[in-house]
Amino acid sequence: MKKIVILIIILVSIIITILWLGGIIPKQIAKISGNIYVTNHFPKMQLDYVSIEWSKYHNDYIITFKDKDNNNHGFTIGPKYFPINPGQGIFEFEEIYRNTTETSTQEQDTEKIKEENIDMIKIKVNNNVLEVKLEDNEATKSLVEKLKNGEISVNASEYGGFEKVGNLGFSLPSNDKNITTSSGDIVLFQGNQISLFYNSNSWSYTKLGKIQNVSGAELKNILGSGDVTLILSIE
Repeated sequence: MKKIVILIIILVSIIITILWLGGIIPKQIAKISGNIYVTNHFPKMQLDYVSIEWSKYHNDYIITFKDKDNNNHGFTIGPKYFPINPGQGIFEFEEIYRNTTETSTQEQDTEKIKEENIDMIKIKVNNNVLEVKLEDNEATKSLVEKLKNGEISVNASEYGGFEKVGNLGFSLPSNDKNITTSSGDIVLFQGNQISLFYNSNSWSYTKLGKIQNVSGAELKNILGSGDVTLILSIE
């Protein structure tokens, strides 16, 4: 009985040795190790296993995965008889994963902006950033929706010694009322023009907002005496 057990053990050992030296067992180890590695380190890449082959050139196994866009990515894994260590090509995975993560974060930030109830915008002019508190009306809601798609640049001209006015390039809902403006007021004029006041004027406008924390003298100095470019943005 003991002889039979010994023979079985010897036979099993021989079979295992043959399978190991023949690369069958190491190949499976490499496959399992590679799958575990990408699952743990690159979960957001949504990778599917494709194949694993021995490379005489690299003297390692090359394991290949497919991403959600059907692009193949591979890296080596070794050593030959106990392949558990990723090698050449893994830096490409890390770079792709980093770019994927950054893109995903940017997309989430964009979606967050779109979902937020925004009541402040910024106007960049002459290397200065002005914060504007928006009115709650249909014109500002429409303007914010436009700004969610990117900045809006307006070429504004000096007018009357009290404002800079320029064409938006599109129309907004208007609800004009006769008002007397003061320094810092932002208004909609004739539905498609935006006016930034550094002094007062009485006319029929739809008020859009008010520049915050800037005095009349400071605002006049920022705007200068000539034409300016106003860049409207959410961020």
